[in-house]
Amino acid sequence: MGVDVGAVRVGVALSDPDGILATPLTTLQRDLRKGFDVKLLAGLVQEHGAVAVYVGLPRSLDGGENASTAMARDWAAALVRRLQVKGRPVPVRLVDERLTTVDAHRALLEAGVSRREHMDKVDQVAAATILQSALDRARATGTEPGTPAAGSASGTGPGGVPHNGEGPAAPAPGPRGHRPPGAAAAPSPDPGAPLTTTDPDGEHS
Repeated sequence: MGVDVGAVRVGVALSDPDGILATPLTTLQRDLRKGFDVKLLAGLVQEHGAVAVYVGLPRSLDGGENASTAMARDWAAALVRRLQVKGRPVPVRLVDERLTTVDAHRALLEAGVSRREHMDKVDQVAAATILQSALDRARATGTEPGTPAAGSASGTGPGGVPHNGEGPAAPAPGPRGHRPPGAAAAPSPDPGAPLTTTDPDGEHS
């Protein structure tokens, strides 16, 4: 799952089950007072079976950090805490997102989306750009891109497989929780087990 955190909105993107192509998913409104956007994102992680979350880390063109960088770091750390509270310690990693919003606006223009409609789509398109970059780098180098968010498990490869950051990482099952080719299938669920549902806060019933 890819996330573009802004002062007003949070763009969200997913990849296909094989972790090849990122696509925009939705846009959440920021909730600076109660952090409801973090709760909603944690619910989306559960709903879609994401095995890793890549949060864009905005930097200046020279690589320096600024207020937006600190905001993204704080938001990612809050997501880590929320996932841990809910018993879903999915790895959360920070990846460079310089110029992703510019690229997102350009992609929308090329797709024929009017400037008036840009604000509804640009954040989730930026999130897709962040996620696609992370997927491409992981596939090309065999290692996890970015750095762990504060409190997130470090040294984990795709899918949370323990990895020391040196050499190839284990193959990723894809952000929707699908297993990689050649991997053993998980045991089938008990057909007599009760079904569960998930509310926007990620709670089961």
